[in-house]
Amino acid sequence: MVRFGICTEEQYFRLAQDRRSSSPHVAYSLLDVGEQPTEERIRAFEDISILLRTSNGTFRTTFPLRFQDVDEAAIRWMKRAYPADAEIQIQDRAASHGLTSLEWAERVFKSFPNARFEASDILLELFEIRRDGTAYILEPNGRAIQFIQSPWVISLGNAEPKRYPVNRMVARWAKRRFERLALGEAWMKAAEKQGWRVRKIPYIHPRARALARTNPNFQFRLRSVFETTPEACDVIRTMNIFNRSYFSDEQLSAGASAIFRSLRPGGMWIVGRTLEEDFSNHVSLLRRGERAWEALERIGKGAEIEGLVLGAGS
Repeated sequence: MVRFGICTEEQYFRLAQDRRSSSPHVAYSLLDVGEQPTEERIRAFEDISILLRTSNGTFRTTFPLRFQDVDEAAIRWMKRAYPADAEIQIQDRAASHGLTSLEWAERVFKSFPNARFEASDILLELFEIRRDGTAYILEPNGRAIQFIQSPWVISLGNAEPKRYPVNRMVARWAKRRFERLALGEAWMKAAEKQGWRVRKIPYIHPRARALARTNPNFQFRLRSVFETTPEACDVIRTMNIFNRSYFSDEQLSAGASAIFRSLRPGGMWIVGRTLEEDFSNHVSLLRRGERAWEALERIGKGAEIEGLVLGAGS
């Protein structure tokens, strides 16, 4: 069997009714919807994003109103702890393309207009290198995750399904071709020197990008969930990242310690996950005490790592 891809915007909208099932084989270059996209192009960004998979195998699935119940609980506790004019420092880590950060920030600013909101992730952009009708989509580290040459759109970061042997053969050929480029660490300059045109593809939701342009209190930045910002924050959220499916208990404890040290005493950590089978949220809201965490509230069953981190601090 063989499966061709969707290489152009014209193809994408012609096949719009089937775009969700086709998303893994839609060219990631179509994520670049411009600075003032139409509603149709914004929906295209969301649909292509929903099955985008990075080279480490992580899906970046998110959708509108995903954390509505989490947002409500967080703001309720924030109102108990801070006056309306407080300059609360908030970090939403592992925010994917930032749609859920935008939704939370808009609610936060209604109650705390002076709040400063930072959405962060370790991937906020992709890159396309293109020459003579052939393109590769690269992560910022120069790792190729997709090959595009009409009619092919081929995953390189993760194996093509076995039921598509021709796609797997094309993937092997495309990988060997990319490896022969020998771009190295300074891959961007090397690609340009070899005649490839390099283009940045923003991977931030268009509405979130628009708010960041107009409101200096809402910003994006590169940040790992394991990074420490010593006592710089009042609220930190880490959804769908600190899970045992991604990390060992030792790594999860290190992550919890990084969050503990990043919060001011009395600060709040919102941690949990969304179950894929019914999209329910299971979240723990924790307060940083002097030496350890204190549980404030649980949504659903609470975070799966709550038992690991309670009683542990810095």
